[in-house]
Amino acid sequence: MEQVVITGMGIISSIGLTVAEYWLALADGRTAIEPTAVLNSHGSVGYWSQVGTDFNPARCLDPSILRTTDYLSQFALCAACQAVEVSGLASLPSMRTAVILGCTMGNVPTLVQNHSEYDQGGPSAAPARLMSQVIPNIPAAHLAMRWGLHGPLLTISTACASSLDAIGHAARMVERGDVDFAIAGGVDSLLTPLVYHSLVNARAVSRATDPLHASRPFDRNRDGFVMGEGAGIVILEREETARCRRAPILARIRGYGSVADAHHVTSPESSGRWEALAMRLALKEAGLSDEKPNVDALIAHGTGTKVGDAAEIRAINDVFGRYNPSLSVTSIKGHIGHSMAASGVMAVIAGVEAMIKGQLPATIGTTTVDPEAQFTVVLNHPKSMDIRQIQINAFGFGGQNAAIVMSR
Repeated sequence: MEQVVITGMGIISSIGLTVAEYWLALADGRTAIEPTAVLNSHGSVGYWSQVGTDFNPARCLDPSILRTTDYLSQFALCAACQAVEVSGLASLPSMRTAVILGCTMGNVPTLVQNHSEYDQGGPSAAPARLMSQVIPNIPAAHLAMRWGLHGPLLTISTACASSLDAIGHAARMVERGDVDFAIAGGVDSLLTPLVYHSLVNARAVSRATDPLHASRPFDRNRDGFVMGEGAGIVILEREETARCRRAPILARIRGYGSVADAHHVTSPESSGRWEALAMRLALKEAGLSDEKPNVDALIAHGTGTKVGDAAEIRAINDVFGRYNPSLSVTSIKGHIGHSMAASGVMAVIAGVEAMIKGQLPATIGTTTVDPEAQFTVVLNHPKSMDIRQIQINAFGFGGQNAAIVMSR
């Protein structure tokens, strides 16, 4: 993949409501992980990472849109407005622009709230607009309506790999010439007691008592992930198109790989071989030698779960350990928690900024790196380095494995 570039980015995250705010928080090592308003099943305070009360969608959305949308679509719309503005596109060709977003379960908070109202008020309390607010494709539909787009409109639900898969498929559509532009990325908002307690009972979320160390990617003592939320959007187009209109070329999408574990609905295959294969496929499409894959840095999925991180460590060891044991690796989950379908695109945006700024953010929350790791986990402070090529990983329930390689 040689011709596809990123010309715009936008984000709504727990640590920043613009790309500039988001990057500054990453570089400063800030975290938005905080106590939840609910107690977990053991009676102790749990943690999650939510978009702050300073999020004001009225700054970019019309009142008519605000009345008919909830936070899920508002996150996506506000992030997309930022990305389109950065790209310099005054308008988007209606038949030649794709919208491809990742989303897992749709608008769960609204569904839970409406079900509670239904339990109390009976059939008359069921909202007529329920379906149009909660199903997973609605955020993407709102983006198409916002810019009057009639091209491909797709929602990809591959768990926590969703937004990386969305970007990968969008990039291939642009590369093939199916479309001239693509709005791609992901959005999720699952922060409800129902989902939280479900993950507690599944022993998936961290039981740490210190929010600064609740999310510990690749730590020897990791004990689970922290839930997050938000949206990230990128604008993709061919490099020739971008140069003709003098658009900012922020990064290039070089390769994409996606394979299935076909092993278990929640646990990855322990050897990490299928995650490694997704990484190798992305490297191969990027034209990087399988014998010596020379990316400069890697932003891992790195959620802080025992089995998930173990499989990813083995995958990274397998792909890079023999050839680049000093490979610099980081995870941003300690900053923002695990934003589910949006996690991949948030890592992509961090990777683009890392290449531009010459810094790889630190993996915060982690103190003692798992001794099995045959790579360098960046800790404590960002690492200043010349990053010309970077790989992004995103893996999810159901055995979803995706990887993307980007370059400057």
